[in-house]
Amino acid sequence: MKIRMASGLWALWTCLFLLVPALAQEAGSGLIGSRDSVEVRVFREDNLTTRGQLSLEGEIEVPLIGAVRLAGLSTTEAARVIEARLRDGYLVKPEVTVAITARVRKTVTVLGQAQRPGVFQIDPNRELTLIEAIGLAGGMTRIANEKKVTLKRKGSERAYRVNVKAIAAGEAKDIPLRDGDVISIPESLF
Repeated sequence: MKIRMASGLWALWTCLFLLVPALAQEAGSGLIGSRDSVEVRVFREDNLTTRGQLSLEGEIEVPLIGAVRLAGLSTTEAARVIEARLRDGYLVKPEVTVAITARVRKTVTVLGQAQRPGVFQIDPNRELTLIEAIGLAGGMTRIANEKKVTLKRKGSERAYRVNVKAIAAGEAKDIPLRDGDVISIPESLF
């Protein structure tokens, strides 16, 4: 009985020992966005640890190897890329981990005659269109003017008039949105 119980506890301990690091890594893992902050660690090489936000190009400076593009890669893929570059003349068998420490959030605002107007957070690694943003807001109300929707870009003085009815009918192209865009849906006069 004691042997069976000891082996059961040993199996449980082994599972926990293997599972806890995997869960810790999962919290900072995933697809790396172009302006996310990351931490790059090289096992037994503390002086190569790098923390920071990726550049606009999605790169980070790593000691010895310089700029490395990480945007669009998973944390595991990014670690493999850095390991390969470090193996090329610097370290014999580097072991690298990459974790996302902070994600840059992108938002789009939908105002006016939407079912649920508000600020919507969008995945930084996904393109969102005007029609999709209106869909996130529950669509337009029945008194909305679909032909005179305005789109204001962050940092721009100009607002663009958009005919959403024409886009929905396939007569015009949908518009890819950018971080900070504001969509205003006016009320129809009649």
